[in-house]
Amino acid sequence: MNSPVEKTVSERKKQLAESVGEFIKYWGFKEVHGKLWVHIYLSEKPVTAKELTQSLGVTKGLVSTALSELIAYQVIEKINLDDARSPGYQSNTDLVNVIYNILRNRELKLTTKILENIDALKKEMSFEDSASGAKLDKLRSMTSFAVESITKLLNNKSISTNKFKIIMRLFS
Repeated sequence: MNSPVEKTVSERKKQLAESVGEFIKYWGFKEVHGKLWVHIYLSEKPVTAKELTQSLGVTKGLVSTALSELIAYQVIEKINLDDARSPGYQSNTDLVNVIYNILRNRELKLTTKILENIDALKKEMSFEDSASGAKLDKLRSMTSFAVESITKLLNNKSISTNKFKIIMRLFS
């Protein structure tokens, strides 16, 4: 039987997993991603999908899908354990690299796609609609700044806060 201290620690881990899940959800991931990551990150040994399913009280399918997505973003790693049918998962402890991978493989791609769509729309728009054209120009400036900033961040270069202030003034 678990001691009162072990129960309290277990409950606190669940609370932490919940709060990280909420935070991760805010950034466009699923809440389960954050919960899984906390359990894997805090574990002293690799964790199996079965253990994660039991710990979180979620379906095997949800855990399997979320684990695959976390592996794709290089947030966690799949490792072979003694039982080949049940691999283990451990966290990538290089959190800076994890963040860079996500910025490169998700945010940069998304913002670049938005920029491409703005440019395509601008080509198709008639110049008679100057109000929409002006708004589109503002949106392009903001999106272009986002793409440039992410690129600079990934290349360890500084980002201009003055340019950010100028762009924000366009929207006020």
